[in-house]
Amino acid sequence: MIQQLEQAIIKLSELPETEQEASAQIIFSTIESKKQSANAWDTLEEMAGSIEALEDWSKEHDHYLYGTAKNN
Repeated sequence: MIQQLEQAIIKLSELPETEQEASAQIIFSTIESKKQSANAWDTLEEMAGSIEALEDWSKEHDHYLYGTAKNN
């Protein structure tokens, strides 16, 4: 994990300063929201509805992920 963080820091340091600041804000916001979540259910509730997907995504996820035939 430390190596991944070190690699991320190196890549971030190569960005323009404004993008570094924006990235840092995203990281800090994410950390803060994780601290405030009491448990996994709170985190899931926060994430619910936050991803744009096709209407039949939950029913047909195998089709969209792996290319299997739709279940219709």
